[in-house]
Order: sequence, then C-alpha cells, then structure tokens
Amino acid sequence: MKAVVLEKPGKLVIKDKDMPVCSDGEMLVKVRACNICRTDLKCATMGQRDLVYPRVLGHEIAGEIIAKGKGANGRVGSRVSIHPGISCGVCDYCKSGQDNLCDQIKIMGFNFDGGFQEVIKIDKQAIQSKIVNLIKNDTLAYEEISFIEPLACCVNIQDRLQLNKKAVLVIIGGGRLGLLNLFVAKAEGIQNVILIEANDERRNRGKALGFDAVFSGDEPDLLDQLKRCSDGHGVDGVIPCCPGPEAFDLALEILRKKGTLGYFSGLTRNDDFQLDINRIHYKEITVVGSYGCSVKHSQKAKTLLESRKIDVRPLISHRIKLEELEQGMDYIRNGDGYSTIVVMK
Repeated sequence: MKAVVLEKPGKLVIKDKDMPVCSDGEMLVKVRACNICRTDLKCATMGQRDLVYPRVLGHEIAGEIIAKGKGANGRVGSRVSIHPGISCGVCDYCKSGQDNLCDQIKIMGFNFDGGFQEVIKIDKQAIQSKIVNLIKNDTLAYEEISFIEPLACCVNIQDRLQLNKKAVLVIIGGGRLGLLNLFVAKAEGIQNVILIEANDERRNRGKALGFDAVFSGDEPDLLDQLKRCSDGHGVDGVIPCCPGPEAFDLALEILRKKGTLGYFSGLTRNDDFQLDINRIHYKEITVVGSYGCSVKHSQKAKTLLESRKIDVRPLISHRIKLEELEQGMDYIRNGDGYSTIVVMK
C-alpha cells in the first residue's frame, strides 16, 4: 500500500508499505479522506516535540472498515471517522470525560502513523479508547466526515466558554477554524457572532457564510462599532483563531469587563510585540484554554454534521491525491482556500 512518510522535517517521501495484518480485537480502516491541518504543515517543515521519525502524518481521518478481528466492534463496510487521541482510559482525566488531557495520550499522526496512507490498523487499545465513530448519515461524503476532528476542537473551546444564546461572540481570523467556530456557535443558537479579519475576500466570504458583522480590525472606532453591533452591551467572548500575539492582545482590548477569552490557538513568538495582559486584571477577564478534543467532543461534532445543523461543504477548496500531498501543503502554507483534503478511492 502507498504512504507518504515524513523522514525528517522537509522530507516527505512516497513509499510502499506492507499491508497491516488484523489480529483479535483490531480492525483495518481504508482511508478515504484526510484533511490537511496547519499542524501537519508545521510537522512537515519544522518538526514537533512529540514527533518521532519516520512518521506518516494526518489526523483528520475519514474511512471505511475493511477488516476486523474477533471481538472488535463494527461491521466491515461501515463508514467511520477516526478520533486521533488514544488515551489510557484509567486516569482521572479519562474517567471524567477529559481524555484529551490524559498524561499518557498518544496521537495518531504524531506518536502513531496517521491518515496520509491507504490503510490504518486500529489496535485493541485504540478501539477501547473509542476512537472509531460510526457514521449514521449515508449522505455525508468522506470529505465532510474528515472535518469532524477540527470541528470537535471548536466544540471544545465553545463548551469551555459557556456563552448563552444572547451573548456577543467575536472570532478573530476568518480561515477554516474561524468559520468552523462560527458554524458551531450558530448551531448552539448564539445570535450575534462577529468576525475580525484583515483580508477583504475572507471578510466578504465570512459575511456570506453567516457572520452577523465583519470588521478589518484597523477601524479607529472599532470599540464603538462593536458596541453599536451589540446594542451597547459589548463583547462577551472572543476566540482568536490565528496564532499572532496581536490577535490575543486585540481580544483583551475589545472584551467587556467580566468577558471571557477562549485561548484556542497557541501563540507564535514575537519579541517586538508586548502583550498588555494587565487587562485581564483590570477588566476581570476570564481566560479559558482548550487543547484538541476529547472523544465526547468528536461525538458531538459528528452529531452536528449528521443532523446537517452544520454544513462544511462550502469550506472544501481543494481535493488532491495522496501523491500530491506536498502541493496540498503549499495550499495550506499560502492560505489558498479554506480546506485541502487528500482523497483516496
């Protein structure tokens, strides 16, 4: 079978691998679609602290069960999404449904080979971690199913924010994750969701896809305009969906007193920019973090897709073959479109 192997940062190689063998309690999943994440680009170009080489990247996986061993749940031919985190199942975090915080967690595409290959073996521990989720809506395409993992990450941060339906939510960054956060917020009934995005095209696209108002962030009277958009109430929650410290600082600036910041995207380092985190103190801002997603977040994201409360099809920009993965990475690097998906027959 074919796989794209990252031998070291900057070196992706197409290889033929032996087809895995399915033992008792295990299953084989034919990868049908794997969405490319910016984390994949980071791993491919710069490496990552948990990455051991050689490694097959890819953790936003949709596929089909093609074989299963004795005792493994599921039916051959079933369409599935693969949750990437394989947890221990016995620690306090796992027992409380916070398996994404398990100290022993292993991530597909980091600690195990991921979705940029034709077939994945799901071992017994992974199955016990409930990473295989059966898809109940036969009308969902594999490309749509591959959005479950990033959608689940958005479910996580918005569960942490705990905003009510009348809250004013600002999302900074109108890329893929900014739009997925919009879709989750609207599915949860939040009535006023505002985009701040520097790019004209993405602002216009964001407005068309459901943002209630859009701004560039450079408006000299931005705070006044945000107040007018909220009937003088102000901004209750902000999710920066871009890694620049400027976005984090802007979030602290525009939040109302007692507002909540969703720390969703890790910050890049910029020694020339000084964050004014004293605003957290003076405005009594609450900061909540989120890391990846748990199995329950994946299940909720799956339900949102299956029910068609969320439609991710407008975010599919490029479909590529496995052999074209490097070109797909270029699309991500250049911000070309919203989602690039490796599709396999």
